[in-house]
Amino acid sequence: MDPYGAHVSARNVTVDIARTLAIVLMVIFHFIYDLKYFDYLSWDIPNGPGWREFRYLILTLFFICVGIGLVYAHVRAIRWQKFWRREAKVFVGALLVTTMSLLLFPNNWIYFGVLHFILVASLLALPLMRMPRIALLAGLIMLLGHGLDWWPSYWPFHYAHNAWPNVMPINSNDWVPLIPWLGVVWIGIFIAHSRWLTSDPLSYVGIPRWCVWPGKHSLVIYLIHQPILVGSIYWIGSL
Repeated sequence: MDPYGAHVSARNVTVDIARTLAIVLMVIFHFIYDLKYFDYLSWDIPNGPGWREFRYLILTLFFICVGIGLVYAHVRAIRWQKFWRREAKVFVGALLVTTMSLLLFPNNWIYFGVLHFILVASLLALPLMRMPRIALLAGLIMLLGHGLDWWPSYWPFHYAHNAWPNVMPINSNDWVPLIPWLGVVWIGIFIAHSRWLTSDPLSYVGIPRWCVWPGKHSLVIYLIHQPILVGSIYWIGSL
């Protein structure tokens, strides 16, 4: 019996709510960051105590959902046309982010941020999509290895940093290393195969539809929220 029979073609409310939560936290994080950028606040964001962990929580929610989304979309068979269409959208989004960062932050431009990571991680996660236990083990090993410094956290970009130190900034904005975050995507694959998630527990709670909507349109919201925030803060400040 296919445990995904009702869930491959339908939305999973629990996953959409997790994405919505990640989006709300992300908007809060970037709003505080933008206030600091315009000198309205002096808080140590993004690397100060508490703020770093806050960002890690946001990334964890997003990347677990990436693993889950891959399983729910392609667990029976990889639908390559749909997969590459999604990858193309993420690629265009990542290109826009890089271009804007080069204009706004030339010394800390974004060359491997959230969207760049999702683009690559989605490819690297495909082989483990139908092997949840191996995906869990691989994810835990990657997290453990990162904690024990078994491999450089800037891999493979540390080669580029050494070759072109004036081109590839060490302190890149929105930096998301493959290690250990790919491990979180793999753990998301394991969670997608769990009976708890396939039962979609939050679908029985009666959550309002507007709470689910952001989770269905996370890529669009990710791309437009910062221009809206920055433009609004700049406009209000100019008044």
